[in-house]
Parts: sequence; C-alpha cells; structure tokens
Amino acid sequence: MKGQGIHRLFLIGAAFIALICDPAQTLALKSEQPSVQLIVKTSPNAAFASKMTLDPEVWVNAVAEGTTQKTEYAPITDTYLSINDKAYSIDLAYQLYDTAHSLAIQLSGNMKQQLKTHVSALKSKHYGRLLSWPEAKQIITMKSMVTVVDLETGLRFEVQRRAGSTHADVQPLTKRDTEIMKEIYQGKWSWRRRAILVEKDGNTIAASMHGMPHGGDGIPDNDFNGHFCIHFLGSSTHKTGSVDPDHQTMVQKAAGKLTRYVQHASPNDVVELFFISINQRDPEIMTAIFPYRNHEQLARLKQEAAGIIAIRRMSDFAESEASDLLAIDIPATAVIYRDGFRKAEKSLVFQLRRSSVLQAWKIEHVENAL
Repeated sequence: MKGQGIHRLFLIGAAFIALICDPAQTLALKSEQPSVQLIVKTSPNAAFASKMTLDPEVWVNAVAEGTTQKTEYAPITDTYLSINDKAYSIDLAYQLYDTAHSLAIQLSGNMKQQLKTHVSALKSKHYGRLLSWPEAKQIITMKSMVTVVDLETGLRFEVQRRAGSTHADVQPLTKRDTEIMKEIYQGKWSWRRRAILVEKDGNTIAASMHGMPHGGDGIPDNDFNGHFCIHFLGSSTHKTGSVDPDHQTMVQKAAGKLTRYVQHASPNDVVELFFISINQRDPEIMTAIFPYRNHEQLARLKQEAAGIIAIRRMSDFAESEASDLLAIDIPATAVIYRDGFRKAEKSLVFQLRRSSVLQAWKIEHVENAL
C-alpha cells in the first residue's frame, strides 16, 4: 500500500540516518536523538505528563512493520507513542494513529500486547486511585497534611485538612502554597472544579477541588481567607447533602476513567456532561462526548464555549427508554451568560448516536448550538 510504504520509509530514514554520516556525525546524532517514549497526559496541552522510555530499535521496527491504512479519524486519547519527536496517538484498541498523514497503524499481536502492558503500567503511575470518601478519609485524617497535584499544570502545593464530614475542607499551609494554588486558577479565585491528585504516605488518590476561599479559617498568615473543598468518589456537599456531578466528573478524570465514565453514560448524562464541560472550562470533557477529536462541529463549539461565563440548563430531561435505540434526540433549554452581554436563552437539540447497543452514546450534532 502506498501510504504504508511512505510511512515505512519515513521511519527507517529517521531511525538510521546516522548510517550515511561520518563517525563523528554519527556519534553526535546518537547523543541528540531522543529515545522512544510512551507518554500519558490528560489532554494534548497538559504540562503534567508521565513518560516511559522504550527500546528505540524494537519500537521503530514495530511501527515500520505495522499494517497501515488511510483514515481521517483522530482518536480521543490520553496516550501517545513518541518516536524521534513524532507523536502517534494510541486508541483504546492499541492502534496507532499518524494524524499528520491520516494513517492508522495496526501493530502485530505480540507488539500490541507489549504496548497494552506498558500503557497499563504508565497509567497506573500517572493517575490516582479511585477511592470512595469513606476509604479516602481513613488516609486523609483530620489535621493531616497532604500534597495536591493539579492534573493539567502539574503544579503542586501543600494543604491541611481542617474539617469536613462528607468531603475534605482544607487550607493551604503557607503563603507560597496559596500563591501556587492561585496560579493554577490563573490568578483569580474560582468555583470551577479541577481534577487533582492527593498524595499522602505513598498513596495517590483521585480527587476534585474548587478554587474559592470560603467559610471558616484556621491557619494564620497563609494569605487564604477561609478553606476550600476537595471531593472524592461519592463525596457530597455539606449544604445540600447531594453528590456534586461536576466534582464527580473531575474525580473520574483524575483516576484516568473519563472514557469509561462516558461509555456508561445515558443519553441524558452525556448532555449533562456537555454543560459540565462548559461550566468547568474543561474542553477535554467536551471532546470525550463526541465520536472523535477532529469532529467537524467540535472545534467551533469549544471556541464558543471559551467565551461563556456560565450555562444553566432550565428544562428537565424527558423520561425515555433508550436501551434498545441507536439514535435519540435530546432537547434542552438553557440560559447562557457571556461577559459583557445580557443573558440569552437558547433551545438546543442534541443528536446522539451509537453504532450498537454495546457502544457509548456520542453527540453527533448540536442543533442551534450556543
């Protein structure tokens, strides 16, 4: 196949270019040439990434000898294989994608199994454990100090649990910790939820935080007037006693389970995730509910969403049985708030599709979008 031949020549040429150089140049190229790496990061632009170095010869050959076919599909993924600074996306079936050349690459059975093993190990390192609140609070005991790691920026700071019966009420330990937390929120305190890791005594737990000081204080001279909340799996709010779906979505993301979370979502849940992605300013959540990363409507929706302060769904979801369906339309009336504009009401229609009853519901199109 023509695409496969071009791809093979590209890889072999990049890997063995040193053979046509003189010895001095060969040594220089070998020292400069990056190793083959497996990379896990929660979004394409995330600064926080976990990496695993792989044998260059083995993996250059494995990719070069893979079966290729043309595709316009760009998978939704958090996992990449980097060879000579060229990144291949890895989908859930461990197939590689060269999106720059519109190629899908199927590895041999043995190499695919090796890749699966490596990916599983690296994801275990990168993400947190999905522990319920009763389990988490046995580790994050009252007055204990823990490290918070933001899953996008990689910034980390120290906090102390000061209160909280259904989730953890915590405060930054020092002025510097407060400064780092505020940097994560781009210099402005916010109620927006973020996926985080909570580290204590060798445990790394998936969690979600917001960034708004409120309520009681307790640690002096830390430039933080009050506390903020950290939610774990199944945590609820103190005021209403209800589980916050926005926090729970971020907990799943922090555990590396966002794709699985979407796969088990009902049509109404998928639409709710659309609103969550906008309110929490998390474009990767919106990406996860579309069929593929380069979906024709997705880029415009993300651009529009970036200018929205908040969106509120005003209509209730209609009761419907969708277990045997492959297509369903979900209407929703929403009020949209934009900076410098009056609030506007919109009637949206979400067209959801799936290829079989075993597949996840995905948004195929949004009518009258934003």
